[in-house]
Amino acid sequence: MYHPSLSGTYYEMGFKYGEILKRVGYKLPELPDEMKNFAKECEKEVKRVFPEILEEFQGFADGCVISCDDLKAFIFTLGAEKHEACSIFTASSPEPIIGRNYDFYYKYKKYAETCLTMPKSAYWSIGNSTIFIGKEDGLNEAGLAIAMSTVRPRIFKPGINWFIALRAVLDKCSNVAEAVEFLSNVKFSTGNNYLLVDESGDMAVVEASPEKVRVRRKPGEGFLAATNHFMHPEMKNVENVKERPPTSIRRYKSISEILGARGRKVDVELAKKILSDHRGFICSHVKVIKLGTLWSFIAFPISKTVLVASGHPCKAHYKEDKRLKQALIRKSK
Repeated sequence: MYHPSLSGTYYEMGFKYGEILKRVGYKLPELPDEMKNFAKECEKEVKRVFPEILEEFQGFADGCVISCDDLKAFIFTLGAEKHEACSIFTASSPEPIIGRNYDFYYKYKKYAETCLTMPKSAYWSIGNSTIFIGKEDGLNEAGLAIAMSTVRPRIFKPGINWFIALRAVLDKCSNVAEAVEFLSNVKFSTGNNYLLVDESGDMAVVEASPEKVRVRRKPGEGFLAATNHFMHPEMKNVENVKERPPTSIRRYKSISEILGARGRKVDVELAKKILSDHRGFICSHVKVIKLGTLWSFIAFPISKTVLVASGHPCKAHYKEDKRLKQALIRKSK
């Protein structure tokens, strides 16, 4: 995995990363006009809810010497590929924790990164992604952690995808309540579960689709989980069940059973055990379609501790990424 660190204005962060990719000869893929037109409609929603990120797009395009319109078209239309199989959970005892496996086609492993972003006028955060603008999980300096799993929607509409939505939450929100309010007022192009936990132990899953958004909470159980299907009763009619990954329900039940059996208490060792589980298909190895766990992520909002295993957690060692901690110490001086 790559480990970029970006700081400054949104434009400056984009420009720095664009320069890096220019040096390695990065080129955008060719996109059909249909996708470009769809992206232009998506940009309207991005501009409404997260206009700052458009400055980062421009900076990246200038640094990489590519078309900004083509860059936006490429990223805004991401999210249509099938067979995602991510698993996420959170618990609040003995302290708030989030754990997730990001499962996708092995061919994307070469793009995986853990990026530290330090915007001049927003919250600093660290998180993982397979794309250079946007994140797919992370923890910010306010102690808010978030991770997403994809759900196949019944329809696609112009809006924001999970890369932009998750980055917006990390940059803009300080706790679960703020994140829930933000995500509940967004138009989405993709279907996703956004699992949230903050340092107070508050937690929620925002189930989002192009048609509607609902919030799921189970505070009495002390934990929440999400895989690749909707659980909220008002969201079941907006999911394309025919394209649901076949292991999604099994993974959800396995996580819930393990957490329930342990009295809702999750320490780092239990988190690693859950994420390495094969009987429930949580640690994914689907050789037939060359898909599996690309990284595993564990974070503790209070201490700002972030652990990342590059590859299958049953084999890879978790390593602490201390860059956010170290950056916040420098920031406080």
